[in-house]
Amino acid sequence: MRPALLDGETLGESLARLAKASPDSRARFPTAGDDITAADLDSASAAAAHEFLRAGVRPGDIVGVLVPTAARFFTTIFGLWRAGAAISVLPVQAGFSDVRAVSHRVARIADVAGMSHLVLDSEYDELGRELATARADLTLVPTPSPGGVGDLRTLPAVEPDSLAVVQFTSGSTSLPKGVMLPHRTTMAGLRSCVVSGAFSPDDVFVQWVPTFHDMGLIGLQSHWLNGADVHVFAPISFLRRPGAVLEHFAAHRGTVITGPNFSYDHLLDNVPAEQLAALDLSSWRLAFNGAEPVSSATVRRFTEALAPSGVDPSVMYPVYGMAEATLSISYPSPGDTATIRAVDRDELARTGTARAVAESAPAAKPVVSVGRAVHGIDLRIVGEDGAVAADGVLGEIQIAGASVTTGYFRDPEATKAAFDNGWLRTGDLGFLLDGELYVTGRRKEMIVVRGQNFFPDDVEKVARAVPGVYRRRCVAFSDNDADGGERIGVIVEAGDDPAAVYQEVRRRVAAELDLSQVQVYVVKPRWIPRTTSGKWQRVLAARRVTTDLDARVFPTTGSSEQGERV
Repeated sequence: MRPALLDGETLGESLARLAKASPDSRARFPTAGDDITAADLDSASAAAAHEFLRAGVRPGDIVGVLVPTAARFFTTIFGLWRAGAAISVLPVQAGFSDVRAVSHRVARIADVAGMSHLVLDSEYDELGRELATARADLTLVPTPSPGGVGDLRTLPAVEPDSLAVVQFTSGSTSLPKGVMLPHRTTMAGLRSCVVSGAFSPDDVFVQWVPTFHDMGLIGLQSHWLNGADVHVFAPISFLRRPGAVLEHFAAHRGTVITGPNFSYDHLLDNVPAEQLAALDLSSWRLAFNGAEPVSSATVRRFTEALAPSGVDPSVMYPVYGMAEATLSISYPSPGDTATIRAVDRDELARTGTARAVAESAPAAKPVVSVGRAVHGIDLRIVGEDGAVAADGVLGEIQIAGASVTTGYFRDPEATKAAFDNGWLRTGDLGFLLDGELYVTGRRKEMIVVRGQNFFPDDVEKVARAVPGVYRRRCVAFSDNDADGGERIGVIVEAGDDPAAVYQEVRRRVAAELDLSQVQVYVVKPRWIPRTTSGKWQRVLAARRVTTDLDARVFPTTGSSEQGERV
């Protein structure tokens, strides 16, 4: 494998160095049917930068980007970087139908960011017309051509401390927060990926994750600017035809692919075993599994199902990261098989101690290691008392390092709250064992009933196994009865016989957790909301199901009394 090529203090400088070192490196966009080389992008992005400056974009501006997964997406973002602007790839799902709602969310982000310009591709014309009505002061700029040629020498100087990326949340339930990533921070994050993942220009990277997600944007650049050939699908291509994406991966001797945990289940659910066995996937090196909790069942299922295709057990690669870390926080050592341990679920929830037990133990909770802190990141676990936790003790994961965000855009209060004497509070709970990190979930999603803690994923594991739960879709949350009493709330999707699903989920959860305070809400299929990156929105789902009676298929009220009578 050739040594890494990633270099430079800014993203534009990194592209210029790539174009000299590996001019024929190629970014392919199979869904769009086009591609671009590093040399062509180097000149085309310079031309695009001049176009943006003529359109009124100024250094330091935050410019929204709504461009599909095609070569012109690369021309756009590198053109904006070379014009001295920061980009904000807007969180808009492909194939959306409610143009007005999407326009409202985009306008909210534009307001928070103080955006004056938005690069809007012609594919989003209808949305553009709606935005023009909602935000008359927002200038819509057309997508530049990938074939232009421009002079770099007359472009503004871009400093390493200038903002490169401001990544916003969708803002569907509250004001969106923008994670600030200067060029220096972004380049540090890319180096973390390259060094800890042992990336090489010989890698062949295939992606379908949306580019408005940190795994999509930063993960893609960590391979592209390192000299690897990249193949970038639109998300809808994978969601509709995962087998076709995997066939492309095999045909091009792919080595690395990324996705959340659900994407690997989606792949195995929708590609027949005989089709998998017919593929030669022996070149596969890493299957990044992050952006949501990693399931031990998925890790094992993936390994077993793909063994006949030549996939080594070390390929499944559970990782941990977040936008505030410029993607990466912890990786396993490449080539190591995923580590799965079982700890006592009840003791972990009650005392915060990770005590090892056999996987067959009644209260066994399988946990998957997400490796060690990546290059350039310091990591610690902090207990409720503010002290650094001992090995095997649960606490909040905190991080520090050159790739950690400088804060939230125009939100000093959120920035102050996010840091603890220079350490970023991730809001995630986890523990260290033998130096390896195990993530157990979000701190704010922990369920507490009469002083006893319950992890949502433990509840969901029981509920999703009930026959009749639509595609195993469910979420658990901290609920209250009519008198304010604490209980576990479980939302499950079901089609046929919702009353039977209700009864069985409630019975199994109560029996497994030895707790009678359980309330189940049955909703129609595809009702539980996800974030734009595919994560279940437990807090939003809980808020909606407890206030909107029409959302429920069964029961139609939240009273436990009715539940007992059924």
